[in-house]
Amino acid sequence: MIAALLAGALLATLGLQLLLTLAFAVLVRRRLRRLPGLAQPAPAAEVVLCLRGADPSLADALMALAGQAYPGPWRLLVVVDSRQDPAWPLAQLTIARLEAAGQAGWQAARLTPLAARPAQGSLKSASLRQAFGELDAATELVALVDADAVVAPGWLAALAAGCGQDGVGAVSGNRWYAPQQGSAPGMVRAIWNGGALVLMTLLGIPWGGSLAVRRQLIEPSGWRELLATSLCEDTALAAPLARSGWRYQFRPELLALDRDDGIALRPLRRWISRQLLTARLHHPAWPLVALHGLGSALLVLVALLSLLAALLLGRLADAGLLLAALLGYELGCVALLLLIEAVADRALQPLGGRLPPPDLAHACHLLRWLPLAQWVYGLATLRAALARRVEWRGVHYRVRGRGVEWLEG
Repeated sequence: MIAALLAGALLATLGLQLLLTLAFAVLVRRRLRRLPGLAQPAPAAEVVLCLRGADPSLADALMALAGQAYPGPWRLLVVVDSRQDPAWPLAQLTIARLEAAGQAGWQAARLTPLAARPAQGSLKSASLRQAFGELDAATELVALVDADAVVAPGWLAALAAGCGQDGVGAVSGNRWYAPQQGSAPGMVRAIWNGGALVLMTLLGIPWGGSLAVRRQLIEPSGWRELLATSLCEDTALAAPLARSGWRYQFRPELLALDRDDGIALRPLRRWISRQLLTARLHHPAWPLVALHGLGSALLVLVALLSLLAALLLGRLADAGLLLAALLGYELGCVALLLLIEAVADRALQPLGGRLPPPDLAHACHLLRWLPLAQWVYGLATLRAALARRVEWRGVHYRVRGRGVEWLEG
């Protein structure tokens, strides 16, 4: 009886995940069919880049920004943690070199240090609040980008086109991981992110690594005020936009391809936990996210333990049923991941990205690391649900209500 219930629960969970994946695929297909055009003249834009520490990809990220094919005027504003931060000389030197060589597409670029450490909220949120107060008077569109994002030449134009739609106040893309070497942590991150992409899209959770917002909404929506206590800038954006009568929209053509493989399993688990914590603190759909992460991991664990118990007790029929259900569930999850990957490949093409065609070896590689990814996801969700402290780039924060406060770092 228990074996049959567990087998049915596994199939029902797989069916629900199939429905979510199909809804995601349909949404992406529709939006790629109707790519928005860029308004003429293009709005004056300002790209904000917040830095703490010199990311290995920082120079490449600045070069990619300099190569933007944007038909309107735009500026670059870089807020660095301090003048003593290793990112300061690297950014300063790279920007100067690009401008001297005539390779900088921006009208002007400015580096500024973070003026004060916040008692509440994260350093990233404090840097953005400062940047929003220092925008050029002509700026109509504000774009945010991460230091590890090497964007395509049409990135800023695509952001501006998406944000220029009627009723849309902010747009963002998302990340897609395709680890170069296929290491265990790289594959776990890629598998987790594939499922996260579906949930973030359907639940309307923005991603700050490639995000644009109309400048006119930053203050009236209450977003800048909310940043004073927030851990991150993106997850908290959708609610103030909605209260102001505007909406957020995910734009699939802004999907960013990341082939990085350089992460260990323990830091990865902390990283995933911090991503989930932002949903707990700043998004009303957190209960659904937590149910997805904890529920699926617990179901697989209980089914596996029941399978072992059935084998020990000699209940071979029950063991066979549970084994078939578990194998069917895992193979079904691999099929869903391949479908999500196909959708991502199509989304990457408008800005010149492509994924290698899937083959049997790739499917087997996904199947190999899927159980570990499910286990890491479940543990990270539990950690996010219980977290009272969080560390981000060497700074420790205490979780207080819907925000964070500075501890040390």
